[in-house]
Amino acid sequence: MSFSYQTQRSQFNKLARNYMEYLNLYKQFNNGSAVGATPFSEFYWRVIYYSRYSDVRRVGPNGL
Repeated sequence: MSFSYQTQRSQFNKLARNYMEYLNLYKQFNNGSAVGATPFSEFYWRVIYYSRYSDVRRVGPNGL
């Protein structure tokens, strides 16, 4: 059980780092403002759910 938790936690940590990189890049393009950036919950949902369970041809036009 702990192995599964460690694996899931490391995946979550990687996703959180990716979100922070996205947020920093977003701020660079918007004069330091994060207003309008995708919230973490939406980012997480799209990366985890859409990338695994939706039709890959539909992911591109919808964002991430």
